Amino acid sequence: MEVEQTPLPGVGIRYDFATSSGRRLGLVVHRDERVDLIVYTEDDPDTVGESVPLEPHERAALVELLALPPGEDDPGSRTHHRTWQLTEDQP
Repeated sequence: MEVEQTPLPGVGIRYDFATSSGRRLGLVVHRDERVDLIVYTEDDPDTVGESVPLEPHERAALVELLALPPGEDDPGSRTHHRTWQLTEDQP
């Protein structure tokens, strides 16, 4: 798989790639270390359809989710743990 790296003067660096289905995804790593997850539109691979800013802990969680499919990982090696909060509906 080919990952393209594009300098963005005054902003940072964009990294992107195409999935096997043809969708383009990427990251914009800003000079101040902010990161945006970007998804390009299906009809124009040069147009960003969605941009999601990620905090450092969100990036770490996303990396772990992508690297370790649920149910196949070692919970002791993770940097975060799943937390489920169950609530009862109040009348």
